[in-house]
Amino acid sequence: MEARGGSADSVGESGLRIRTGLLAVLLALALVTPASPQEEGVPVRVRADYLRYDRARQVVYGLGNVVVEYQDLTLRAEEVLLELEPMELVARGRVVLESAGQVVTAEHLTYNLRTRLGSLEAAETRWRDPLTRDPIHIRAGRMEGNPEQRMCFSNAEVTTCDLDDPGAPYKLAAREIEFIPQDRVVMRDVSLYLFGAKILTLPFFILFLREPRQTRILPLVGYSEEEGFFVKVTTTYFLSEEHLGFVYTDWMERIGFGGGVEHLWRYNRGQGDYFVYFLQNRKVASTDLRLRLQHRHDFGGGLAVGAFYDEFRRQFGDGGLTRSLYTSLDAVYLDPVQSGNLFAAYTRNDTPQGFAGDFLNGLLQYNRTLLPNLTGRLQIPFSQRGGVGFTDLEATPRLDLSYTGPGYTLQLVAEQRLDLEGEAYTGDLIPSVSRLPELNYTGFPQPLRLGSLNLFLQLQGSAGYYVETAPSGAGMLSLPAGRLDVQAILSGTHTLSPQTSANLQLSLRTSYYTTGNLRALVFGNLGFSQQMGPRLTGRLTYTYKDGAGDTPFQFDRDPTRINTLQAQLTYQDPALTAEIAIPYNFIRALPDPVVLRVQWLPLPGWTLATAAQYDLTLGSLATVEAQVRARLSDQWEVVYAGRYTATTGQLFHDTIQLNYYQQCWAASATYRGADQAVWLEAWLTAFPQAVGAIGLGQTGVLFPQPLLPTPTR
Repeated sequence: MEARGGSADSVGESGLRIRTGLLAVLLALALVTPASPQEEGVPVRVRADYLRYDRARQVVYGLGNVVVEYQDLTLRAEEVLLELEPMELVARGRVVLESAGQVVTAEHLTYNLRTRLGSLEAAETRWRDPLTRDPIHIRAGRMEGNPEQRMCFSNAEVTTCDLDDPGAPYKLAAREIEFIPQDRVVMRDVSLYLFGAKILTLPFFILFLREPRQTRILPLVGYSEEEGFFVKVTTTYFLSEEHLGFVYTDWMERIGFGGGVEHLWRYNRGQGDYFVYFLQNRKVASTDLRLRLQHRHDFGGGLAVGAFYDEFRRQFGDGGLTRSLYTSLDAVYLDPVQSGNLFAAYTRNDTPQGFAGDFLNGLLQYNRTLLPNLTGRLQIPFSQRGGVGFTDLEATPRLDLSYTGPGYTLQLVAEQRLDLEGEAYTGDLIPSVSRLPELNYTGFPQPLRLGSLNLFLQLQGSAGYYVETAPSGAGMLSLPAGRLDVQAILSGTHTLSPQTSANLQLSLRTSYYTTGNLRALVFGNLGFSQQMGPRLTGRLTYTYKDGAGDTPFQFDRDPTRINTLQAQLTYQDPALTAEIAIPYNFIRALPDPVVLRVQWLPLPGWTLATAAQYDLTLGSLATVEAQVRARLSDQWEVVYAGRYTATTGQLFHDTIQLNYYQQCWAASATYRGADQAVWLEAWLTAFPQAVGAIGLGQTGVLFPQPLLPTPTR
């Protein structure tokens, strides 16, 4: 639907996709909090300049350079009071809390080791998380709660820069932040600061952590070929624990104004949402409506049911209507012995000229453990395809029985395609294979010793009766035939000397068909590796694949032929890796192109990589590719990527880039050969995936294009 472009990047949101970073910050306290004790009697060690233990009241008091150690937690403070019975701890004065390599400082701390409820006054941390490349600086007047259930932060500031810098490139400041794990983050009276200046203040801002949607604190501003320049605003609302949502307001230069609402609900055993969006589409002179509804309910006892409805309507000024509809039903049942699934989906399309077609497909699946080593599965896929003047009905029931024995598995398959409308529909040209039935044997690899060789042998086989239906010049042609198939796979590795090793893989497959056809397939791979020095390795590999005879079927044809010999030499040390591969193709009776790859690390932060192909038959260079990354200093970096093609004689510069890095942000100027444009980009180094960009190309000023060709909500 041409209504909403949720995938486009924008200038207005540069560096402001903060969901990941803010979530990481709010999880900081969770990482520096010990798990509740699972065993009574776990020791709590306390050291201090002055230490008193009241055995009768079960209270420990420490004053001066107090150190408390409990499980993986270390606490330092000037004064600590610990009540052992309720496991409550109070610390005052230069409190330092350490756990798992993370550190939080505060002036006052209260914490219950048993309930994991606690609070910190005047708390601060610079915390590292694998989700961010830079430490996250958080400072709050008060932190309280249980990090596994609910946390509240009062008078809080958050940034990946330095809060001590009054001109920090960005920070978020909020009167209150409420964090509910795996659910949401609610910020009240939240302000965005850029380089020390307050840009905006919102009464509240919500990040829905259980929703995959991007929540933006600023409007999305950008450009796409479909919409032109656009401004899109997403506003969140929160009605209760069970009801929340988004309000969308959009302006698109080439399309018009649009707006809608998306409401989400959740209760004990179910959840769902609906989405309604209207657009006055002046580009095609229509009024567009998008309606989506979905709900899923867990009935308990292993049964859950979900329903989905999605409709798009375009009403033209002359009364014409375009409509597309998709709806589905999904039911699942599961218990320790059996499981079942029913899925059905219906699609319909209408055009201004009338009905265009519909499609119904479904799948009924049932699985059951019949015996400890025997399982069964029944599948019944069904489809109904309709159009003007025709209906095509298809079903392909399949039954699988699988048995696992000592060193092998057996599988019995029965599958039959059913053309339910008979000959009423003559346009059916879909190929199919029926198995009536098929028995498969798969042996586990077994050790095989041939002299000093330790190998593995695996046997596989199948026998079945098949009916293949495939299109031909005279319509659909059915071929019934039986097949007996046997395959042996031999593999292993052998050490010839401390410097030399060999590896082998050999597969032989023979198939006999009741039509009289006989076919054999062989595949082999033999390799020798030689350690020629501390840094030099040579390898010789021969690969062969071919067949004799023929198959009457289409579904098991394998026309691939391989007959190659490749010599490879590899040199590797800490700074240089070089590899040359020289292949010869016996089928063509000509050598394939020689490939050379080199990677050199001349200095810390420098990488030079190149790859080249040389055609021995023509006696000329085919292609050369090169990549360079050079860190000139802590702030400056140069990146280049290019390639040369001998057939055209062209040297193509894919990328020429100059990067500049500051404390917590970076910028770059990049020439991109693909579109012959220069792009200026900026991003926070903690979140390099969130880039704001603007370009200058042959058509003028450029903005990042959306990921989808037609933006949709």
